[in-house]
Amino acid sequence: MSKCTILRSAAAIALFAGSSVFAQPEGYMSNDDLASRLNQIATNDHASLSSIGTSLGGAPLHLLSLSEGEGERPAILIVAGIDAEYLVGTEVATRIAEELLEHHSSMLKDMTVYIVPRANPDGAARNMGKILSGHSGNARLVDEDRDRMLDEDHADDLNGDGIITMMRRLEPTLNETPSHLADPDDPRLNVKPDKSEGQRAVFTLYTEGLDNDGDGQINEDGFGAVDINMNFMHRWPEHDPHAGRYALSEPEAYALARFVLDHDDIVAAVTIGKHDNLINQPDAKKKDITSRSPLEIDAGDADLYKEAGAWFKDAVAFASAEKHDSAGSFHAWLYAQRGLPSFAVHAWARPDESESKGDREDKPAPKPEQADDEPQLTPSPVGDISMETLEELREAYTQMTGEEPDETMISQITPEMVEQFAAQLGIEVRRVKEQESPAAEMPESDKNKSNKKKLSEDAKWLKYFEEAGIEGFVDWQPLEHPTLGKVEIGGFIPGAKINPPASLLDELAEKHTDFVTRVIEAQADIEVLGPEIEEIGGGLYEVHIVLQNNGELSTTTSFSRTTRSVKPVIVRLSVPVDQVIRGQRVDRVWGIEGNGGRSAHTWLFRTVDINNETITIDDPRFGKQVIKLSGN
Repeated sequence: MSKCTILRSAAAIALFAGSSVFAQPEGYMSNDDLASRLNQIATNDHASLSSIGTSLGGAPLHLLSLSEGEGERPAILIVAGIDAEYLVGTEVATRIAEELLEHHSSMLKDMTVYIVPRANPDGAARNMGKILSGHSGNARLVDEDRDRMLDEDHADDLNGDGIITMMRRLEPTLNETPSHLADPDDPRLNVKPDKSEGQRAVFTLYTEGLDNDGDGQINEDGFGAVDINMNFMHRWPEHDPHAGRYALSEPEAYALARFVLDHDDIVAAVTIGKHDNLINQPDAKKKDITSRSPLEIDAGDADLYKEAGAWFKDAVAFASAEKHDSAGSFHAWLYAQRGLPSFAVHAWARPDESESKGDREDKPAPKPEQADDEPQLTPSPVGDISMETLEELREAYTQMTGEEPDETMISQITPEMVEQFAAQLGIEVRRVKEQESPAAEMPESDKNKSNKKKLSEDAKWLKYFEEAGIEGFVDWQPLEHPTLGKVEIGGFIPGAKINPPASLLDELAEKHTDFVTRVIEAQADIEVLGPEIEEIGGGLYEVHIVLQNNGELSTTTSFSRTTRSVKPVIVRLSVPVDQVIRGQRVDRVWGIEGNGGRSAHTWLFRTVDINNETITIDDPRFGKQVIKLSGN
């Protein structure tokens, strides 16, 4: 079929289907709405609004700075909206600012809070346009199929509902192997065939669209974009077309990195988006390809993330969180190359995946499947294979071939294929095991429950949408496709599993504010003990001081103390070096442990007048102190 014929067919389909009905998510802020709200927040005496740069499309990257009083103090950075689909992050981050100013302003005397509520305004604007496609990146055009043409085969709204969903090809040709069938328990869902149940695949899946360029493929080069959360230096995935031409190629990523590099006062960061390292304990054992840098976190920081994870779970009551590869992500760069405690969190979880504090206190703690120092394994769509195993295989495949596996390849993978590939590469297949009580010990009612088929994640989402009255799924509709023949169009609405109803936003913000305030409360608190001065005679003095950390957290991460990726505290004695008999005239402190950790400094020196001498403590995060010495 010619390209012209395809385009004419597309026009006929659109005319038949009617006009788009999708609009901006109700209750969510457009870029203009956000600017107005931030300006209103900035009328508070303890808030100021500025910009860290502009997006590729020229939109401002807003920065809210919250602080009370004058003087140097440490800061915490909150970044949201870096993942364009996660509109909820911007809503929560903006409300956190309002919560802090209204209910926790006293904390701003000791801690500055920087908030970048929407780090990807171009992507957000696209997700609030006339057609919802689940856009994740910025506005950069990308040649996804490497044919030197840009966006020539994009997704198409064939049924005219304003939403890009999925297509079931009901009559695949002989050279196209079917991959899925309708779930026997709920025909709205797509499942891979279970051979043990005698099932067989009957259709293939595509993203809704046409073969716009007439090359025999559907949607292989849609609206391209660079994923800003893949554009940072740590483990930058250079072969992924959405990672950018080089690290920090995108103005949004560069602006964030430049801001962090220019602000040594930042002691911790929270990124609200698609990544998570608090519900799922990050891996503290594996190293990157250089074998020098941790894949996720250093073993010395495992306890820090366990503790912060407990705070987060207690605040938001999320029971689980989806995992995504952190290669090239902002939060991973903050930890690995800037040496900051960097917490990545989801803004929302499906209610049945959450627990109230009371529920958690009443339930006995489940026996862990792994040892305490093992990361929690995450279920995947491939049998009982863990998502961690699939991520290892994905990375190995990319290193071997120089390209990322496409979604079609991933959708067709089976447990047998995983086992075979893993055996060839020497990768351990880690499985997610579901613990159940022995049937003989279970009450009869529980036995009946255990015989029921466990709901899949998609089935749980459908159940939630129906019970909550949320339009999160488009029922399948038949359509004659110009190249694929008989198809059905439908599926989950992009973003529906990510962005909750606007009525939940205020409550979510309160919970996340509880976590942020807990992080602020736990920050390092440096107290200078001394000086103790002993006059020995003949102009000879011995001076002793101690820097003591009264906060819960260390001043720096364990990994940053190894790599020395943050500026040290400089302790400087004013006495000329040739008069110092013992001790370092200029000493560097790379970190002090929390809960009373100490850094002791002793000098023996000569001076004509002790009253003229000083000790200067220059801390880029906690400020500068000058201590005058006196022999009296």
